[in-house]
Amino acid sequence: MNLPAFKPACLALMLGFLNLPPVMAQESVPETVAEKLRSDLVLPGVTLAEGVSEITGVAISPLLGVSALGAWKYIHTEEALRHRLPWYCSPYVWGTGLMLIGICFLKDFLGAAAPALVKKPLDFLELFEDKLSALVASAGFVPLVALAISQYQRMQPEQALAGAAESGLAMMPMASLLDYTMHNPWITVPVCLAAFGVVWLSSHAINVLIALSPFGIVDAGLKLTKLGLISLVAGSAALNPYLGAAVSLMLILTGALLAGWSFRLTVFGTLMGRDFLLNKRATSEDVLTGVKGFLARRTNGVPVRTFGKLESGESGGVRFSYRPWLILPTQRVNIADDGMVLCKGLLHPSVAHRPDSASRPRSTLILLPRYRRLEETIASRFGCQEVMDSALMRGFKAMRQWLVDVLSAGRNVVEARAV
Repeated sequence: MNLPAFKPACLALMLGFLNLPPVMAQESVPETVAEKLRSDLVLPGVTLAEGVSEITGVAISPLLGVSALGAWKYIHTEEALRHRLPWYCSPYVWGTGLMLIGICFLKDFLGAAAPALVKKPLDFLELFEDKLSALVASAGFVPLVALAISQYQRMQPEQALAGAAESGLAMMPMASLLDYTMHNPWITVPVCLAAFGVVWLSSHAINVLIALSPFGIVDAGLKLTKLGLISLVAGSAALNPYLGAAVSLMLILTGALLAGWSFRLTVFGTLMGRDFLLNKRATSEDVLTGVKGFLARRTNGVPVRTFGKLESGESGGVRFSYRPWLILPTQRVNIADDGMVLCKGLLHPSVAHRPDSASRPRSTLILLPRYRRLEETIASRFGCQEVMDSALMRGFKAMRQWLVDVLSAGRNVVEARAV
């Protein structure tokens, strides 16, 4: 239990037990204690500050946050009271979580020297693990913290209000509104879930960048960024609960401002990773109903990485249809159909725009990996001028051809000597 949070209640109980007159009570309360009592009654309090820090830390890394917090509470709770702890404080829960975290650490440590084609599937698996952990945390952890905040903050003023009145401490006019807001679980639970969601989206976007990045040094830098954010929240909360809440609120505000960008990047990584891991393949019939993909650049005011479908327009042109936030009404924008080319890629094809043969293709739409080997069909369906290899594909083919030439030359020399 947090002893500072119970100071107002203990003070009121002591004053009532001693039955001191109002003047003596006011003189016996030091000014620092009175200010602390006033702040605990007017401001949300230490419990709220700790709850905000816990939700923010868990949102950055749900598996690590829930496991570490469960282990901490289990170890620092008396053995006779451990059966009253929440589910995530069970050794089976946080022990399994810490074991999975250790496996992920070994994957990152040993995978630094492994080829990208070996490590990237594991990064995509970790990407989906983070989604599953966030789902469990949002359903079983955040509501518990929100309910604990509302119930505890409700109990604190009731126990200390009488002592505060005798001490000459009156609550501010806005305290009643704040008191009602913080004591209503129908408000605290949705607010906590929203705060958890915006922070998790921004943190999960880092996981998507790790899964998509082909460079090991970039992966290590992004991993250190997440670890630094968790350490910042935990360290500031350990120094002072209100400092931890201030840092957490800054991260929540940043996550809210980046929510749209993070959401689009999350959808991009999820669908690309699903097709890559499950090796999904589209058919020629699927092309007739439209080709799904993401905008590679901002087009007619529509943000980059917006998920939608390339389809034929009513007047014969090509257009891109999409749903904002995946649930709002469908909107459509026209795509320049003159100079369209289809580029083959190692992982996915893409639609690009090239006004003339001397210009360099500029990517317009990134298609899902399921449309590999259907480039000719897609180009014929939407009137693309040509099908060409992407820059990465051309480099890969050049390297393969060089290896074939070197190995073939060596074999020919051996055969000539044998003759």
